[in-house]
Amino acid sequence: MHKSGVILAWFVALVAIGAVLMTSKMLDVRGSWLKTVENNKSKIQKNEADLEAKETENKTLRNDLTRLMLGWDRYWDANVTVANQQTGEIQVNIGGNQGLGSAQQGDDPAAQPVVFAFQPDQNNPNGVSYVGAFRVNALEPNGAQLIAVNPPQDGEVATWKNGVWRLRALVPPNYISTLRTLRDNLVEREQQLTRKKDRIQDLNRLLTSAQERLEVRVSELIGSENAPQDEILPVELRKGLVAGLEEEEKLRNQEFQETDRLRRDLLNVYQKQLDLVQEVSKLTKQLPQQTPADY
Repeated sequence: MHKSGVILAWFVALVAIGAVLMTSKMLDVRGSWLKTVENNKSKIQKNEADLEAKETENKTLRNDLTRLMLGWDRYWDANVTVANQQTGEIQVNIGGNQGLGSAQQGDDPAAQPVVFAFQPDQNNPNGVSYVGAFRVNALEPNGAQLIAVNPPQDGEVATWKNGVWRLRALVPPNYISTLRTLRDNLVEREQQLTRKKDRIQDLNRLLTSAQERLEVRVSELIGSENAPQDEILPVELRKGLVAGLEEEEKLRNQEFQETDRLRRDLLNVYQKQLDLVQEVSKLTKQLPQQTPADY
């Protein structure tokens, strides 16, 4: 073989060996890429599922936020001072400039805005407690006087504390319905309590009257310290019926004893008379009998 042919043969062999190595490396790279593609496909599917779940959650939260905003509307954090313990009037440091109301609403109380007040809960540092609904009674640019829509119950205003309250322009209807039901129940319970107190007062009056009558009857029976002691009066008026009956019974017993003694004496006299009659009869029989010749 020619020398150039030998060189060509070796060149072809080296090229073949290089091609085999390059093909093997290419297959490895292709396999790693396919594996990466499969992994990315799984991640994409997982991310798509997560994204769909997040979108659903976001939509739910937006709906909840919309319902919340529509139900509660805007609010103000205002410094509150309780002005009147009887009528439930309060003073706040917000007014027309803060959007609490406007002068165009006139003087009609029914046309004035109503806000719902919440104060910090004394038993829960992070919570609030519902105070009630208040209507604007007097409005200024940076202040207002509010009065409770429902007259406060006895002792209710005493639970109101001066400080920062949250005033809301709107409360969800379901909360209003619950609060109205609770207040109706409270009013009904107070009416029942008032009726029971009236009934107790009536019973106390009846008890007092019964005790007075009982004392009169007892004084009639056993006498009284204030009863007159004039000897002319009957004993039952001076010492009572029981003492009077005891004295009458004592007199009756004495009369019974006297009667029994007299009866016994009478029997003795009668017995003596019988004895005398028998003795006379016996003596008469002992007298000599007279004959006709004696006449």
